[in-house]
Amino acid sequence: MKHSCHDFFGDSVVGAEETMHRQRLFVDMDGTLTEFLPQESMAPLYEKGYFRNLPPHENVVAAIRCLLSAHPEIEVHILSAYLTDSPYALAEKNAWVDNYLPELDVSHRLFVPNGSDKRACIGDVREDDVLLDDYTKNLLRWQPSRAVKLINAINHTKKTWKNAAVYYDHDPATLAAEIVQAMRRG
Repeated sequence: MKHSCHDFFGDSVVGAEETMHRQRLFVDMDGTLTEFLPQESMAPLYEKGYFRNLPPHENVVAAIRCLLSAHPEIEVHILSAYLTDSPYALAEKNAWVDNYLPELDVSHRLFVPNGSDKRACIGDVREDDVLLDDYTKNLLRWQPSRAVKLINAINHTKKTWKNAAVYYDHDPATLAAEIVQAMRRG
């Protein structure tokens, strides 16, 4: 059964005292918001159009939209690595977000050099900040702050992540509710 965002969340009203400190959710792109397309070499990642044309994980994108509309007390950011030596990667990742999540303005998009520690790049990571990512290495680096693994069609084969996890193929409202529950559990 499919649910709407408000089936789980109701109409949230946030008072002025609650807006002073909004919990932040940092969402990865590659493999989380978008499908990860395994390649035999890195060459395709440098081709024009590669990042702009990555297919979305539609349920995940819709779940983030649910969070944005039903949970104003959560501040959502994109946090994605990009190939700094690619002439296309950064612009195309922004274009992808413009296309699929235009609700997230540029100030809520954080792009860090590929291979870097996302937590270190953010700098001021709060204890209640949450990272939603499909890559266990990023989640482990994010700790002791909260981390939630997105289980997609190709990861979690070794079952090494033992903490909070959500599944990309759940309907959007359910997935959004699961993300919020994981954020609140800590």
